[in-house]
Amino acid sequence: MLNSYVIIDSTNLLSQKIESIPFLEGFLCIGIFDSYETGLKGVLTQKPQLILFHFNDSIALSLLLELYHYLEILPYVIAVNEDSTNAYSALKLGVSDYLLHPIDCLELHKSFLKFLKSYKNSDLSSKLCIKSSSDYQFISLEDIVYLKADNNTTDFYLKNGKIVSGFKTMKFYESQLPFYFFRIHHSYIVNIHFVSRINLSKNDCYLHGNEFKLSFSRTYKDQIDIILKRIG
Repeated sequence: MLNSYVIIDSTNLLSQKIESIPFLEGFLCIGIFDSYETGLKGVLTQKPQLILFHFNDSIALSLLLELYHYLEILPYVIAVNEDSTNAYSALKLGVSDYLLHPIDCLELHKSFLKFLKSYKNSDLSSKLCIKSSSDYQFISLEDIVYLKADNNTTDFYLKNGKIVSGFKTMKFYESQLPFYFFRIHHSYIVNIHFVSRINLSKNDCYLHGNEFKLSFSRTYKDQIDIILKRIG
């Protein structure tokens, strides 16, 4: 499975550097943000596992403090700055690693390897709790093909053909899903790993070897475009 990351950098130098590095094959960049506001919004909406953060006068380190207001767990943060004396302040705010700019490719490689080791050994859950009355079911995120909204409940369609219903809105569950789930319709959220075909002329998205066919709406056309870019 791919690991997701975003870049926050007002200079765009990091993204240029990243493009020339071959060892990131197992990583997927899901956003590049060049301001404080877009960086904050991007992390909260895209929910990356890792943040590559070049902080400076334009995008202050205090961005991490604001993220703490909204996130229970801060993603793995690799902080980048030109001055080594800022490392202490960054580490106090919970960054996982600190690199000097301009970045050395070997040091960046080692930082990503540290992330992989940390993430592999972490206790982050790969399951979702679905509550129906007094019944609690724990399903693997990798087993969810898509979600369907049904008034104030949500149906989870699993790869084994089973359907699990939760007594909460899809908006509630959407906030708990990782980056590879995309909303393509007011009533549907799909797991990108099960997308097998997209027909733009008919506004249809096929899943799980074309077993399921869902319509996507114009409102969420940008989500379809992102899916096409990531798996096309």
